[in-house]
This record gives sequence, C-alpha cells and structure tokens, in this order.
Amino acid sequence: MASNFLRSLMGLDSRRAFRVLQLGAQIRLPFYLLLITVAFISLFAWHAYSAYAELYAMVMTNVPDSYQEQILRQTQDFSIVGSAILGGLVLTILGFSIAYTHVLLGPIVALRRQVQSMKDGNYRTRNKLRKTDAAHQGLADDLNELSSILQHAQSNAQTGQNAQRSA
Repeated sequence: MASNFLRSLMGLDSRRAFRVLQLGAQIRLPFYLLLITVAFISLFAWHAYSAYAELYAMVMTNVPDSYQEQILRQTQDFSIVGSAILGGLVLTILGFSIAYTHVLLGPIVALRRQVQSMKDGNYRTRNKLRKTDAAHQGLADDLNELSSILQHAQSNAQTGQNAQRSA
C-alpha cells in the first residue's frame, strides 16, 4: 500500500499522476513568501504595539473592573481571530505556491522523458504540451524538431547501410 502511494506520488504509474516534481523548488517559494510575510507582520505588530501599548495601559488603569474584563475578553477574541486569519494566510500561500510551481515545473517531466528517449536512440517520440504550458512550448518545439532531424538522419543512415549490403 505504501509503495503504491509512493509510486503514484512520484508519477511512476501514469502520466497524469500527481507528482512531487522538485521538492526543494516547490517548497522554497512558499518558504520565502512566508518568511517575507512573517517579517512584515512582525513589523506591523511592533508598530501597533508601540502605538497602542501606552494607551491600553492608561485605559486599563482608569476603568472599572467590569470594563477591564470586557476589554480583556475583546482583546483575546481579536487575538484568536487574528491568529486564524494568519493561519489561513499561511495555508493559502503554501497551497497556491506549491500548485503554481507544480504547473510551472510539470512540463519538465515530459521534456526530460523525451530527452531520455532520445538518448536511448528513440527519435520517434514527440512532446505535446498542454496549452497552459506556454512557458515551455518553445523548448518542446525545439526538442520535437531535433527529434525529427535525428530520426531523418537515422533513417538515411539505415537506408545507406541497406543499399551497401544489397550491392
């Protein structure tokens, strides 16, 4: 069961399987985005604290106890909602970054498969990328053209060898 999951995760079972393409590249982008986000949130939190800490202390010392409890409860609710929003932001950044890098790096799997096939001497393979893979379409076209040239050269060489044998 675990080996089947790993095979499908690595894309060994089918062409359309979900793959972890390049784990380092797919995790690096969301990590950097989260690091930048945390830095800006920290700056904002420091700014808010420096702006309102003295005001909060002054209000808390001058209001009756019943209001203090209400202010504390409201502050706790604000902190919980803020943490939930931050957690949602983190999950959204992770999800979109991994999905985007998957779309961006996905065609590389097909291109590498074609190059490997060409290295093995099979020049009939062609690569047809999805319309959404426009960033890699030029490279795919060049590889397809190279495959055609090599296939043509291979067939000419075989024709020449066959002619020499029959002569």
